[in-house]
Order: sequence, then structure tokens, then C-alpha cells
Amino acid sequence: MKNINNNYLLKNAIIITPFRTIEGYNLFVEDGKIARIVKKNILIPDVKKFKILDLEGKYFLAPGLIDIHTHGGGGEDCLGGEIEVISKYKLRQGVTGYLATLMSSPLGLIYESFESIKNFNKSGKDLLLPKVLGVHIEGNYLSEKYKGAQILKYLRKPDVSECKEIIKKSGGLLKIMTLAPELEGCLEIVEFLSSYGIISSAGHSDASMEDLDLAINKGLSHVTHAFNAMGEMRFSEPGVRHPGLEGYVLVKDELKLEVIGELTHVNPAIMEIIYRTKGKDNIIIITDSLSVSGLAPGKYKIGVSNLTLEENSDVARLEDGGLAGSVVPLNKAVMTFFKNTSATLNEAIQMASYNPASSLGISYRKGSIEVGKDADLVVFDKNFEIKKVFIEGKLALDDD
Repeated sequence: MKNINNNYLLKNAIIITPFRTIEGYNLFVEDGKIARIVKKNILIPDVKKFKILDLEGKYFLAPGLIDIHTHGGGGEDCLGGEIEVISKYKLRQGVTGYLATLMSSPLGLIYESFESIKNFNKSGKDLLLPKVLGVHIEGNYLSEKYKGAQILKYLRKPDVSECKEIIKKSGGLLKIMTLAPELEGCLEIVEFLSSYGIISSAGHSDASMEDLDLAINKGLSHVTHAFNAMGEMRFSEPGVRHPGLEGYVLVKDELKLEVIGELTHVNPAIMEIIYRTKGKDNIIIITDSLSVSGLAPGKYKIGVSNLTLEENSDVARLEDGGLAGSVVPLNKAVMTFFKNTSATLNEAIQMASYNPASSLGISYRKGSIEVGKDADLVVFDKNFEIKKVFIEGKLALDDD
């Protein structure tokens, strides 16, 4: 008989696949995979080899969440920080995989971060923690005008040979690069990244409609934190308006949009506009969370910045009150999108599970509850509080 600790029978949950909702079924986890989904009145002859967890019909069972844009948490930054601390923080959000996101910085520090992440993936492969599925570099080829919290001196002129070296040093880790398509040389970068199967994402950009169309033709497929650090409506002459980047991306079917799931970065009305224009398949809910995410309210010095975390706030602020970034956990980001738009619960879950998995090319094994896929699963209640997390079939978190 196989080890019962590696096999589970999950009973009486409301299963969100996320494409449909299933009630009255039991889900079997065996050898790290989703083995069976059967009606609960069907007798299973080998049931004794499964550890039974009764979810009592009051919990939801969904695919593990995937955050493709997070800078860290628990006091650690993906750029040179302790990845294990970040993964422990992400676990409590129902995250089973994420992209370690690196801000614009010296190339040497980016390369050091690659090595740190590689070491974690090797040494931590047996840890019951969310997997680092790759790296998202949010830089260094960004617009000075829309740099946001990026540090100006680290922004660089697009250079294909430099980009080639970044890809080489990443050793396959690089999955997404955020860039400003309007910069001279960026179209070549987009085309080059596409040849390696790496996602180009428009962000921190003042691209025109023409710039964006050219970039899409070269392979651009994503938009980084929509409606933040993006070009606004343009005026060619008094009274004549032209859409800026933040408006034009809404009508380009080729583009998937990242959306920060909290109401300071994205107004509820804007969330609804994004949902109605892009639809359930082209939205990816993210956190864009800072290293101070998960820390107690107070004042913190991170690098050269002094940040303030206020009680019950989803953002961190600079000394002058300006917005520094998000600290929202991904489960709360999903809840916020669901409660502030006309999206269904299934659709909101899809935007933080299947959609990111699909973009990363791993939806054949992750991102949805289907027989044969990795048993990356999350159990949550009606308040979106995480109760259990399974990572590749192993119970990594049990808060019941």
C-alpha cells in the first residue's frame, strides 16, 4: 500500500474548477496529481489508502493561485532577498506558484538575484512552499516620464546584446519583461524576447497607438499593472482627443492585462471597465506587492525609501504621503475584484489561476482542477480566508 500521507480524499467541498462549479463530488489526490473526481455516493474500493479530509460543504476548493507580479513580502525583496521568507508569506495567500519580480536595478544585482532564486529552487525543492515559476523583470527599459517608483538612474537604453546576456544569465528563469515599446530599440527587444518564448509586457510607458501596434506585431502580448504608470488621453488640438496607452490597450484583443486587485491603484469603476472590455480570459489579477507586505503597521526603511504602512491599508506610502506600492495579498485581491465588478466568483478565480498559468505555458499541468494535473489546490471560506493549501499533492498549510 502506498504512503497514506501522500494521498487525500477531499470530501464535500464546493469545487471551482474554475470553469464550472461542482457540488456533491469527492476529489482524490494521489502521487501529487488530481487522480479522480467522482460523485460522493460512488464507492471506491481502495479508499483506505487515502487520508480523508471532510470540507463539510462550507468550503470552496479551487486551483492554487499564481502571482506573476510580486516584488516580495514578509520584509524580503525578490531582488537580493531571502526567497524562502517570501514563499512562506505567499503560502498564506493561497499562492502555489509565483514569478519573482525584479525592479530596474544594476545588472549585477539582477544576476545575483537569478542565482539566489536558482539556489532556492534547488535546495528548497522538498520544502512545502510555493514554487518560484520564473522571473519577471520590471525594467530596465522603461519610460522616464512614467517611471513610477522605479529609480531613474537604473533605467537603461534598450540593447539587444545586453538583453541576450540577461536571458543567458537567467538560465531559463526569465518569463516576462516589462518595457516601454516607444523607446528606440525596444521593438527589437520585443522581437528578440518573442524568439525565446519570453513575454513582453508594455508598462511604465507613454507608447502611442502606433507604437503599441508595431510592438504587438513583433510579439508584445501583455500589459503591466493596467491604468498605473501608463500614458493618458492625448490632445492633438483643442477639443480633439486621442486615446492614450491606458485606453488603447482595452480594445486590443491581442493583449492580456495585469490588474492590481486593490482599490487605491485601480478605482472600482475602472475595474468594471477592464472586465467588460477585456473579458474573463484576458485579465490576470496580481498583487505587485512590496517587500513590506505582511508586516505590521509602522514605518520602514527599504533601500533609500522610508515607507509607512497604515492599519487596514492595502498600500504602502512614502514620507510625503505619495503612493509607494501595494501590500495586498492575492486572495484578497481576488475577493476585491469579485466584489467590485460583475465578474462571477469562478471568473475571478480563473484570473488568478488558469489565466496566469496559460500565459506562462504551464496550463497543461497547473491552473485548473482537472484529472491528471498537479494537485495545486486551495481551500477557502466565504470570506476568502485560506484554510488549506496543497502543493503538488502535499498539504502545505492547514489552518483548520
